[in-house]
Amino acid sequence: MSWLLNTLHTDLKSSRTKTSSIIHQCFQGELEVVKEINAKDGAETSRMLFLMLGLDLPPPPLFKDVMEKNIIPQCVLVMRYRVTRLPQYLILHMRRFTKNNFFVEKNPTVVNFPVKNLELKDYIPSKEGEEERVRSKYDLIANIVHDGKPGEGAYRVFVQRKSEELWYEMQDLHVAETLPQMVALSEAYMQIDI
Repeated sequence: MSWLLNTLHTDLKSSRTKTSSIIHQCFQGELEVVKEINAKDGAETSRMLFLMLGLDLPPPPLFKDVMEKNIIPQCVLVMRYRVTRLPQYLILHMRRFTKNNFFVEKNPTVVNFPVKNLELKDYIPSKEGEEERVRSKYDLIANIVHDGKPGEGAYRVFVQRKSEELWYEMQDLHVAETLPQMVALSEAYMQIDI
């Protein structure tokens, strides 16, 4: 997805500005990153542009529960950086896969997320009198899920047809209508919000 967005941006740049494209206008947001150096020097603040917002998941549990099965935690994601500008379309990427020296591991944590009205106003700074003008609510329109082991699994996607407010689950050529509640019960890999 990152490659696709960057390639489209490069090919669609306007000849007048040489920097802007419809891709950046729709998907580009901005983060403020605060890096603590030490107590004496304080913190270093920088700004970073993004097309997809990568989110780290908490590590999976190391121990088994009383039923001798792995506990798969559910969590609400907390932002580590401050968003200073939200894009029109928000793409969230859950970093589920980590590479070790010999193999790739998948984090099975289920993330709790709303299908409608994801409110981000608490994560963006607002200037006086600007609160009403800044759009901060998003509705999920697509949720990409990875099932199975790394390298062996399959991808499914839940897509909402906005005109009818219906959700569909798609995998390869299989398409079936599904309930909105089922969308949130999966190991989300990437989400697109509008």
